[in-house]
Amino acid sequence: MNINFDSSKKPKGLFAQALTIIASVVLLIGAFMFSLVFFAVIAVAGLILWLYFWWKTRAIRAHMRKQMEQQASGQRPDFKPQASESASGDVIEGEAVRVVEERNRLSE
Repeated sequence: MNINFDSSKKPKGLFAQALTIIASVVLLIGAFMFSLVFFAVIAVAGLILWLYFWWKTRAIRAHMRKQMEQQASGQRPDFKPQASESASGDVIEGEAVRVVEERNRLSE
């Protein structure tokens, strides 16, 4: 197979040249529009992720701000643990006894 990649050959006729220019312009405009849409989607996704992170950390930032204000005023910051959902409910206590059978004991 013989493939000639010589780009020095230009289209011969006026119609072929005009068609080449039009196709090039259409491709450039299409690539530009695709890049605009691509960067817009990336920017919106980044903004959504940043807003999600900002929303999820608002309680931590408020707690840190309160501690900074307490330290600035000379008070000792309170380090009380916050009640969590796992702390509520019934506590069941029990014992576990391990019985080792005689045949499984190591001989002394």
